Amino acid sequence: MKYSSLFLLFGCAIMFACNNPKNGNDSSVTTDGENVTKKALGKSFYKRLEGTIAGKKVVMHLQKVDDDEVSGTYYYDGSWLNLSTDTVIGKDSIILAEYNFYESYFNENSKSPLLKLKWTGNGFDGIWESGDKTKKYPVILTEKYPEGSYPFSIGIYRDSVNAFANRAKSPTAEISFQYLESKNRDENGKWLDSELKKIFGLEKVDRLTGFKNLAATYFSDYKTDVAEQQKDGRGSEFEAWMNYTDNSQQTVNYNDNGYVVVDFLTDTYTGGAHGNYNSSMICLDVPNKKQLELNDIIKIDSNALSGILERNLRKEYNIKAKDALSTFLFDDFIKPNNNFYFNANGIAFMYNPYEVASYAQGQIVIFIPYSDVKNYLVPAFKQRMKIK
Repeated sequence: MKYSSLFLLFGCAIMFACNNPKNGNDSSVTTDGENVTKKALGKSFYKRLEGTIAGKKVVMHLQKVDDDEVSGTYYYDGSWLNLSTDTVIGKDSIILAEYNFYESYFNENSKSPLLKLKWTGNGFDGIWESGDKTKKYPVILTEKYPEGSYPFSIGIYRDSVNAFANRAKSPTAEISFQYLESKNRDENGKWLDSELKKIFGLEKVDRLTGFKNLAATYFSDYKTDVAEQQKDGRGSEFEAWMNYTDNSQQTVNYNDNGYVVVDFLTDTYTGGAHGNYNSSMICLDVPNKKQLELNDIIKIDSNALSGILERNLRKEYNIKAKDALSTFLFDDFIKPNNNFYFNANGIAFMYNPYEVASYAQGQIVIFIPYSDVKNYLVPAFKQRMKIK
């Protein structure tokens, strides 16, 4: 199973029948500095969770829209892990499948570990179970927003149009926007919310108006494509390729120390053998009200960074020293790009399909622990992230 399959799961999470933005039924977060008050799990939510799995500290981010799929991420013991719904047991009980894109790349038949979780009113208790069911560890998670982290609500806008207005079984074009909205209304919260809107290209309009305008343009282009295909005399065998989709989703990847990292995933299909997807990682410095560039985090010669990237690429994807990188990538080198992100343990570089490798290989993510670049970290970033 390739990492691209993860986005099929994400794609399921954003296909809902509604034509207006929704913030869901998640009640506002009430804090006493760190802990939120007890409340129902809710139909739609973003939750930042702290706790332990097998006694080791984790910070987990979970999202859910309209009582459907749950998705999320966390970092544990050297692995950046992704989560998606396996089974919904009840209103407050879920089973999440854990996906490690490094391990799954090499073993397509591997069975995902499961997190069996029960909502306690302000967190989750449960067990982590290995894919072969031979190992089980306790999970204890509490929803927390310490100073330097931010609460969000989550919503979705979705609309569709038929290719042929008078046909019962017409091909369709569907569009959706799953979005985050800052709950804080102070100066920092308002800036953060404006940046979240900018990711969608919305600056001077509210979300509802902006999404409607984007959808109208998309549907107009779709109608033009359909008309051109008919003009070219293409028959009904091409109509299956006329079922276009355009889904976009904002996901919190990191939320601490005044930094918010958002994964902006777009997943599109416009005919042909398969669609395409792309993740843009946006790193926001909220107190200083700026989007981070790489040199705000690390100052290093690009050739030196390329060497560090290659070393970690070989380690993570099991490429032997004797083998050229071109046995795995398009080229015999890997260059840093601007699609970076970070958490408490290190920096990662995201390479989207076709950027450095084939579509079949999915996204290539190279994680660099801070210990590998300790001498190059910008002092202000190092201090704020509490890197020793």
